[in-house]
Amino acid sequence: MSPKLSQSRFQLYYWPLPFRGCFVSYLFAYRDVPLQEEADFETIMDLKSRPPGDQDIPFMGPPVLVDLQSDRAISQMPAIVLYASRELDLLPEDPFDVAMCMKVLMDCNDVLMEICRYNGSIMWERETWCEFRSQRLPHWLEIFEESLNRGTVGSEPVNFADIGVFALFGNMTRCLPPLAADLRQGAPGIDALCKRIGSKPSLASFVADQEQLYGDLYCGGQIERSIRSMLEMDAAQ
Repeated sequence: MSPKLSQSRFQLYYWPLPFRGCFVSYLFAYRDVPLQEEADFETIMDLKSRPPGDQDIPFMGPPVLVDLQSDRAISQMPAIVLYASRELDLLPEDPFDVAMCMKVLMDCNDVLMEICRYNGSIMWERETWCEFRSQRLPHWLEIFEESLNRGTVGSEPVNFADIGVFALFGNMTRCLPPLAADLRQGAPGIDALCKRIGSKPSLASFVADQEQLYGDLYCGGQIERSIRSMLEMDAAQ
């Protein structure tokens, strides 16, 4: 457990599925620090729909992390991760290393935006999906593998970028198993890193609990149905 947090003073608001919220919850689970979570759809929708002046922090969509001790709130996944990582001792000491880890986290965020087609603003079509899986995704995997080769991720001690990589690819391949082969082939070192991070007992237990709650639900809605239909077409070829 983190020496800074004997018990959690934080509450996470996110939709009832892992997706982007797991980048936050996995940090706490890795350190075995309790995190209060609110995932009721109606509650999240109410908070999201309020005028910005009536929100604890002006935001477009979750996740939102609330510090119950200071009554302060923060939104935007990378900002939340940066703040929580300091509390959980998952932040490198060197400011340059912090910036490089944030670079990796922003890469993770970019991959999420690509695979869910900019938060589901458009659906996948066959041509664009084939380009993504045969070109964009392999290139991203090369980028992450090179980050591993250069020591930004995968070194000791574990930092928030390592857990972010697991949150991206571990959750993706768990929910969308056909993409596991893409990860193994395109980034074998990252695949091994995900297995190592995910084997931490407290985190493995948390992921198992999420699977019990949400099954293999990934990003939800029409865009998830669109992704799965593309994977089915891939398998049929």
